[in-house]
Amino acid sequence: MKKNQKRLLAFAVMMAIAPAYAASLSEVEENSPINSSQYLTITDKVTEINAAVGVPSATSTSTIMPAPGVIPTAPLLAPAPTSEPDLDYYSFYANAGDVVTLDIDGGIGGVQSVDTIVAVFDESYKVLRQNDDAPSLDAGSTSTLDSRIDNFKITKSGIYYVGVSAYPRFFVDGGGVTSSGAGKGDYKLVISGVTPAVHQITLDVKPGSSDRAPINPKSNGKVPVALLSDNSFNAMDIDPATVTFGSNGNEPSLSKCNPAGLDVNGDGLLDLICHFDNQKANFHYDSLEGIARGKTRKGVAFEGHGLLKVTPTLTK
Repeated sequence: MKKNQKRLLAFAVMMAIAPAYAASLSEVEENSPINSSQYLTITDKVTEINAAVGVPSATSTSTIMPAPGVIPTAPLLAPAPTSEPDLDYYSFYANAGDVVTLDIDGGIGGVQSVDTIVAVFDESYKVLRQNDDAPSLDAGSTSTLDSRIDNFKITKSGIYYVGVSAYPRFFVDGGGVTSSGAGKGDYKLVISGVTPAVHQITLDVKPGSSDRAPINPKSNGKVPVALLSDNSFNAMDIDPATVTFGSNGNEPSLSKCNPAGLDVNGDGLLDLICHFDNQKANFHYDSLEGIARGKTRKGVAFEGHGLLKVTPTLTK
């Protein structure tokens, strides 16, 4: 079996056994140099990326360029098109106050063992933390040669970059490395501690009506709202206890959610129908949309918007 086929098989096996609480992704090439990093949308408490490092890409011809205004502290070495071991770069958005762990699992003991190095950079490609050998073993590793950065505190909201290389290719400011030779093999990068991104969903307010939903702010009734699923979001996983809905989206107006799902828009996916107290939703004569917010049972935050047709009142 060819090496690339082995890698793909290993990825498939790892994704099949990934824990249910983790979002599992696969590396996408080209993700090198650093300004071509693979962007990761963090939608769960734990995100796992199945990857391989040191395997050259036949199509890579790019060179590593420092961020504007950054003077590298060492020569920047870019992977050659066919012979130089590749580097892996990922990027993600994190919020101030997040305490992040960047953990390499299975570098030692995978399809092909590799002694990894992991680093995290700021938006100007400055190295903030770097680790070669983990300070201790964790559940996903059989050797401390699997690198790990613990307790990386995010002091400023923004984009951060993660670099993965194989020893002895240490990272330097600007996204380069200090050595050209290195090993190669497969690994899993586990990112935890990042506040999950808010998943945007679609609402159908008063489903079944082809026009905008008519709302009378003075009504004492209930407003049915369909929270729609999509290919990356299962509305049936929503925790009803967290759902709010109204003019600004934070109103505690929930009356109940139907336990059984219904395919409201005919896309083959079950949608969640919830009912909200119209008075508590606090709509006004000039309200144009209803906003819903909440979380899934796995902790993924969501937000949805749906158009309204509010019955005008005589005064503002």
